[in-house]
Amino acid sequence: MSSTASAELAALAPSVEFPVTICVVCYGPHIDLARRFLTSLYRFTDPALFHLRAGLNEVVPATDALFQEYADRFANVTIFREPVNLFKNPLMRRMFRDPPPDTRWTVWFDDDTHITRPDWLQRLALKIESRPEISQWGRTYSLWRGDEGIRSFIESAPWYRGLPLARGRRPSGQEEYHFVFATGGYWALRTDVIRALDWPDPRIVHANEDFLLGEALRQHGWTVGACDYGVKVNDAPRRNAEAPEVTKLPGP
Repeated sequence: MSSTASAELAALAPSVEFPVTICVVCYGPHIDLARRFLTSLYRFTDPALFHLRAGLNEVVPATDALFQEYADRFANVTIFREPVNLFKNPLMRRMFRDPPPDTRWTVWFDDDTHITRPDWLQRLALKIESRPEISQWGRTYSLWRGDEGIRSFIESAPWYRGLPLARGRRPSGQEEYHFVFATGGYWALRTDVIRALDWPDPRIVHANEDFLLGEALRQHGWTVGACDYGVKVNDAPRRNAEAPEVTKLPGP
């Protein structure tokens, strides 16, 4: 995108208040995923429109060198290095606080997500501009969970506001707790919402933070909208299937 096109986009979507903060966490030996993400991001996105925060969780030296190369070349990258794997959410907390992003919007990518179209950010920005009441954008999902541990976890959260959990029926007819949320592999969220929720919940380690974020938003009356245009989400097998969901599920 040319500088003229970037200026036009900023004029078309002034409420985005470019640049945005883009975050990604990379893990372990998967330099192929890191390279795919970085190549697609800088191929399809004007560096003037974003600042990249990269969390490197126990990555191989080649991945570290790759991110340092982009940082030296584009001067819009901050790297958060962890020599031992902290898992996704503890590193996310560090990236959201050290220091907090100063942009109006924060966009999250997992390392197995990548960009496929040059107008992905334009489409997202126009969605944001047209629906100011929506606080988060992403690929939306619906989930049912029947375990009472999840209810206890939510009701003990500092972001819980006393709103009873929604109930729904599976196609089988069984009634369970029902969550609507944006998948954790890619989303855009107002940065002030991240601060207000103190997100992510420090009890979450690696998995299922996405539907819990959806519930945290619902508790505060914030809404989620569907937009994943030009983004390929979760485009690789899960690399760390044994990672824990949370440090503890309160209750029986």
